[in-house]
Amino acid sequence: MRDELARLAARWLEAGHTSADVHEHVLRGLPGAGTPVHRPGGLVRYLLREVPPREVPPPVSGGPRLSARLAGARECAGEHVQPMLFRPVADEAYCRECVPGTGTEPPAP
Repeated sequence: MRDELARLAARWLEAGHTSADVHEHVLRGLPGAGTPVHRPGGLVRYLLREVPPREVPPPVSGGPRLSARLAGARECAGEHVQPMLFRPVADEAYCRECVPGTGTEPPAP
């Protein structure tokens, strides 16, 4: 039984899982406190027979991740009580409220 369980655990490791992943998976599959386990090796074999694909987190870019709804938005360089996001038409740094003639004047550089 030990050799079979070692082979099953090795399949998990070959798929990219860590030993902590295997340990957590087995712990999640154990019955509640007070429930007798008559064949513990069989239970572990059952829990390890299916190797799920490794969930790889998406790569983290240099900046914060934005939702698709905020894609293309930019923070206004003007004076606001809270950060003001807007969608620039070209390469502008100020929102519509901060552009000269439409609201508050942008701060002098």
